[in-house]
Amino acid sequence: MSTLLAYIHKETPFGKIPEHWGVGTILENSKLVTDYVANGSFASLKENVQYKNEPDYAILIRLVDFNNEFDGNFVYLSRHSYDFLKKSKLFGNEIIISNVGANVGTVFKAPSLSKPMSLGPNSIMFIPKGDNDFYYYWMKSRFGQHMLKSIVSGSAQPKFNKTDFRRLEIPVPPINEQKEIGSILRSLDDRIAENKKINHHLVV
Repeated sequence: MSTLLAYIHKETPFGKIPEHWGVGTILENSKLVTDYVANGSFASLKENVQYKNEPDYAILIRLVDFNNEFDGNFVYLSRHSYDFLKKSKLFGNEIIISNVGANVGTVFKAPSLSKPMSLGPNSIMFIPKGDNDFYYYWMKSRFGQHMLKSIVSGSAQPKFNKTDFRRLEIPVPPINEQKEIGSILRSLDDRIAENKKINHHLVV
C-alpha cells in the first residue's frame, strides 16, 4: 500500500480509521459472545450451580479475581455446576468485559489456570473471528470504551446487555494488520509488566 493511501481516513461511529479498513458489528465478527445467564433461567441456575470457598473441580472467573491479579482467593464449582455452565466455559485468553456495576466496561483476558474455568455473572465473554490481541486492545482503548459507554444504561447500577453489545460496530482491518498491531501492543504490555516486577523486587 502506498504511503499516500495510508493517510486517507474515513469517519465511523468510533472515530477515524484508515480508508481500507472495514466496519462491522461484533455479532458479524465474532465466533462467540456469551455470558453466565446464557446457561439458563435464574431458577435453573440457582438449582444447579453452587459456589464453594474450598477448592473443587473448577474455578468461577470474576472481575474481582482480575482486580486481585488472580491471586488464588477463588470461588469454586463442583463438576456438576461446571458442566451445567457449559455455554460459558473458559479455556484461557478469551476477552472478558464487565457489563454490570461501578466498573462496567472493564476489559481483561481469561487467565490460564490449573483447573477448568467458567465465566462468572455480570460479565460478557467475546471471542473475535480476527486477531484476539487486536480486539482486546481495541476494547480497552478510548474508542472501544466510548462505544461501550454508549450502550450503558442506569445510574445506580450501570449496565449493558448482551444484545446491545452484539450490535456495536468495530473496526475490521485486514487480518495481517490486526496481527501486527496486536503483536506490537502485546509486546509493550509485556515490557510494562516486566518493569513492574523489577520495580516490585527493588522496593521489597
